[in-house]
Amino acid sequence: MFEARITQGAVLKKLVEALKELVTEGNFDVSSTGLQLQAMDSSHVCLVSLALREDGFEHFRCDRNMAMGIHFQNLSKILKCAGMCRVGQRV
Repeated sequence: MFEARITQGAVLKKLVEALKELVTEGNFDVSSTGLQLQAMDSSHVCLVSLALREDGFEHFRCDRNMAMGIHFQNLSKILKCAGMCRVGQRV
């Protein structure tokens, strides 16, 4: 099981916005110490290396190591929708 909660969602949104400009998709390696990502851009010029430690989250639980594939353009769309859909607000 993997669970993570971050208090500052705007930071995650900015991170995803920056990543989607460089890489289309990538695999987050999830472990009890946090999330790690290494990915190349499409032209193989730029290497993205990202580490999000578990102590940077409000709540973090990872029972076993896993790889989590993410398409950053789609994740960006989901985060934009989540920002629009607040409790009691009509879309």
